[in-house]
Amino acid sequence: MFSIVIPLYNKELSIESTIQSVLNQTYQNYEIIVVNDGSNDSSAKVVQSIHDNRIRMIHQKNQGVSAARNRGITEANNDWIAFLDGDDLWKKNHLEEILRMMAAFPMDKVHVTSFEYSDNRKLFKHPRSRSIFKIENYFKEALKEALIWTSIIVVHKSCFKEIGCFDTGLNRGEDTDLWARLASNFNIIKSSVNTAVYRIEAENRTALSKDLDSTYIYHIELNETIDLEKRKYFEEMIANRLYQYIRSKDITSFRKLKKRYPSIKYI
Repeated sequence: MFSIVIPLYNKELSIESTIQSVLNQTYQNYEIIVVNDGSNDSSAKVVQSIHDNRIRMIHQKNQGVSAARNRGITEANNDWIAFLDGDDLWKKNHLEEILRMMAAFPMDKVHVTSFEYSDNRKLFKHPRSRSIFKIENYFKEALKEALIWTSIIVVHKSCFKEIGCFDTGLNRGEDTDLWARLASNFNIIKSSVNTAVYRIEAENRTALSKDLDSTYIYHIELNETIDLEKRKYFEEMIANRLYQYIRSKDITSFRKLKKRYPSIKYI
């Protein structure tokens, strides 16, 4: 039923618990595809020590998380692709909740549950009348709510044939880019049930990139964005990044991004 794609790069301290969170699922019809993206620690050995014939590990030279996820999509034997990062956790009901969503919206191809941070920080959520629903205006609602995250999304394989996969030319924001393309072309079905944990204390988390040329935010074409809600979404994203650069005292990146988008004001 599901092909679970796990990109792996230097996650020896967390990958075992991540995979175990999949093996603990109440729904058990799946394969696990671990794409070892050139890890130089003991990550691969940890995976090999887990004995379950549904786990398949693919090795490749380090090409980045987008290439690893795309390789997993290509290698998947099933039509429904679920993503899980190598340092995060699923609760036991994750796949079961996805099945509930599919039953409620059988014609749709993008399903997203909800998540929580490991430090229990509060997350804004719009009030909903139902636990499973279609997001009516993704770009408007995403201004306040973290609607999509890699480890809670399940996408039908046919979607990638239509809009493409993760952009391997980006080293930051490659997921945001894909969510925007999915939201522009497909209905997004959402569940308010928390089924995953974002482990903020996990090793090797991506820091704020200083290589602006290879970030999604530097390549947004504001002048070509006609939809007002989408434009506002992008403008706020850029303004937030400008603010982050100021806070981190990265003046070089700030000036470069401000030059790219001179009309954007930061808070």
